[in-house]
Amino acid sequence: MFAKTPVIGLTATATKIMQKKIEESLGLIAPIVIDVNPDRKNIHFSSSRRGNQGDERLVNILDPLLKDLRDKRQDFPLTIIYGNLETIANCFSYFSSKLGIEQYEPVGAPKCARNRLFSQYHAQYPEHERQRMVDELVQGKSKLKIIFATIAFGIGLDISNIRQVIHIGVPYTMEEYFQEAGRAGRDGLPARAHIFF
Repeated sequence: MFAKTPVIGLTATATKIMQKKIEESLGLIAPIVIDVNPDRKNIHFSSSRRGNQGDERLVNILDPLLKDLRDKRQDFPLTIIYGNLETIANCFSYFSSKLGIEQYEPVGAPKCARNRLFSQYHAQYPEHERQRMVDELVQGKSKLKIIFATIAFGIGLDISNIRQVIHIGVPYTMEEYFQEAGRAGRDGLPARAHIFF
């Protein structure tokens, strides 16, 4: 119907196979493909081993973050911690039990999700809460400093001031890892991406 209308397809990360699928699904014939290196110089990438039993599995990772959040509160850098559903549920529960009333900002504020310094984000979490979190983060009105998230948090979201992304466990693909790690430092300022494997 619109044979002469130019078409453009944009994505931050796509393997050669995915590029081919995009071209086919859009009906592109001999398209011009512009590739750029996915390395973002403002993100410092690092990794370390983690234990797989007892305290080594999560507590050794979470305790330093918990201490920093308790000390810095609103000065804590916005952080996304990715994991599977079980891992993020355990992280959320651990933070909640350790921080008690200190999990709300300011201390003594009403005990509701809007006042919590951390939250979880996954497909089973209520849609209205997920949307509220994203809206407040984008508008710079959120009290959230740590989000425990599954793959559900990421694609299509542009929150510029995420300072660090932490993976507890390894994503299924390199593409998935770069999508998630790429949430950090969208404003061009220094950021970190650390993976515990």
